[in-house]
Amino acid sequence: MRWKSYTARIRALLRRHNNQGESELIVGNLTLNMGRRQVWMSGEELILTPKEYALLSRLMLKAGSPVHREILYNDIYNWDNEPSTNTLEVHIHNLRDKVGKARIRTVRGFGYMLVANEEN
Repeated sequence: MRWKSYTARIRALLRRHNNQGESELIVGNLTLNMGRRQVWMSGEELILTPKEYALLSRLMLKAGSPVHREILYNDIYNWDNEPSTNTLEVHIHNLRDKVGKARIRTVRGFGYMLVANEEN
């Protein structure tokens, strides 16, 4: 119950944030336009699926901080649609291919974190 109310609050905050016009998130060379739902990396537009966009926007909102996998999972799936267990990992893998593998770090036993620049 606790996670359900927490994610509902986050979704409400995101909706309010999205309604403020052409808000942009910038992390390193990544720019995400929340009004247009577009993402650019070094000035070139990235084509993302809706689930990849949802994951990247959450990671960019919390850049530099780990995001729990359950929060990410709830961003891309509703409670009625229960996918197989590794779908989050597959979407993260595909997103890493587009933004750079080292940009999205696995925080073992917790979730994932976006860093500003690729570092080995």
